[in-house]
Amino acid sequence: MKQRSALCILLVLCLLSCARQPQKGSDQLPVEIPEHFNNDSLRAAYLYTEGVRVGAFSEDPLAGLPYFQMVLAIDSTHAPAHYRLSQAYLFRNAQKVHDHARRAYAADSTNLDYLDQYAYSLVTIGDYAKAKANYEKLLRLDPKNPANYRTAAILYASTNMPHMAISILDSAEHKLGYIEELARYRRELLVRLRQHDRAIGELQSVIANNPRNAEAHISLGEIYTSIGKDSLAEASYRKALEMSPNNPQVLAALGDHYYRTERNAEFLAVTKELFLNDDVELSRKLSIYDGIVKNEELYRRNFFAVNTLASILHVKYPGDYEVAERYALHLVRGGKLEQSLESFKKLAADPANPKRALYTVIDMEKYLGRKDSVLHYLDVAIERHPKDADLHLRKGYELLDSLGINHRAVEGSFRKAIELAADSVTKSNAYAALADQLVESNPNKGFRLYRKALDFNPDNSLVLNNWAYFICEMGGDLDKALAMSSRACELDTANANNLDTKAWILFKMGRTAEAKGVIKLAISLDTTGEPTFLLHYADILAAEGEKFMAEIYYRRALEAGEDATVVEHRLQQLNQQQP
Repeated sequence: MKQRSALCILLVLCLLSCARQPQKGSDQLPVEIPEHFNNDSLRAAYLYTEGVRVGAFSEDPLAGLPYFQMVLAIDSTHAPAHYRLSQAYLFRNAQKVHDHARRAYAADSTNLDYLDQYAYSLVTIGDYAKAKANYEKLLRLDPKNPANYRTAAILYASTNMPHMAISILDSAEHKLGYIEELARYRRELLVRLRQHDRAIGELQSVIANNPRNAEAHISLGEIYTSIGKDSLAEASYRKALEMSPNNPQVLAALGDHYYRTERNAEFLAVTKELFLNDDVELSRKLSIYDGIVKNEELYRRNFFAVNTLASILHVKYPGDYEVAERYALHLVRGGKLEQSLESFKKLAADPANPKRALYTVIDMEKYLGRKDSVLHYLDVAIERHPKDADLHLRKGYELLDSLGINHRAVEGSFRKAIELAADSVTKSNAYAALADQLVESNPNKGFRLYRKALDFNPDNSLVLNNWAYFICEMGGDLDKALAMSSRACELDTANANNLDTKAWILFKMGRTAEAKGVIKLAISLDTTGEPTFLLHYADILAAEGEKFMAEIYYRRALEAGEDATVVEHRLQQLNQQQP
């Protein structure tokens, strides 16, 4: 039997990326057929040959498909054309893979390639019973082909018959001798079935025959690790390292062992060797580094060792953005905020780098309280990404913080965000921002904008809360305000601001006992020390007649930053209450 060559399989995989089909209804052949091919059989043979040739040599790997389809238009039983089409549809259309494979095998049941493809096609459509029967047939008809044994074993293992899979692999070794790929898969199955002693025995035999087989030592170490024999596992990994000192696979296996057994110093030492190894891909190094950073305790307790790893990457890959970003974030964690900021500014200066570098600069400058710098970098970001609605929204908030409400520049940024927003959530948030800015000076306009925001996102809890609060403050329909506020609390149950609004509306409705319970929950959830919550609680306590506690909370509100004039007025009112 002819084996399907690696070149053929590679060709099929390439064909999947960009299918080019002949136009429906077109009678024109993809090539002019010479006159001497004057009957259907010769025409089909010529088209098939051209399809194979074009598919093999064209830059478009799917160039041959129209030829095979025209072959079938001439001869619907042409097995080679069906076979080629079945391969072409791999990973794209399981039913077509099966249909063409079935018809190829039906036309020529003696061809083992067709049987192989047909058996595989049955797997793709989930007909495992027929697939097993056909793979068993393949094993009988082609007992020298290792691929058949592996595929059959995988099929049985994946259908909850691992013992049968092991039996098939045992049969392969008996007939073909030791083949490492099949033996490795059998050991995987043995470990899965907890037949560790047999798997260990097989590996020890492999090592006895080839003591310098580093991969076998690694596999043995992994099995020992899985059954908790850590000292034997380490000995196996160390042996592998002796056999192949700079082998990335060996270093990674030993590092994983140390990580699993929480021997952090040894793990970081091996990781350092990996990071220094030029044969290890950067993507793998970054993956390991990210895992270390996510393990907060490991990172915190071994900061200086991790600093060495970050520095190695920074020195070895000076022009890589991903490395530079991680190094800058590492500087932040080390308390070197200004140094980190300078690193991010260098990254942000290159327009080719991701825009998150600019966002990070903006966030860091915001944290440092540098309003002018925040606005400068927002302008740079908007200049580079003028259609980013979130940037305009962010700029509007920053301008609001600097210039105050009712400023045209603030309104302009929010309106630009509304114009550019491509999704309903962003559009809703932009309308909400504009409404918050305008509602106090123009309640009707503000309320219309809140309505717009809810049209785009009915579950925007911020809009529901703010609208409810302003309805309450402006003497509107309190029942409507309470309904919106309650919905906001349902959508965001741990939001202290939403709870404060609900408590305040209940207070305005005279339902002070209910309001008291809600405002106490708001204060318990608040992590910012918001003085308004304390002031509202004091008002509710005063209404309940609890003058002593009300005075305490008025003074706490004052200490938290509430306006002294407001608090003094409330205290005067409290003292005027009848005992």
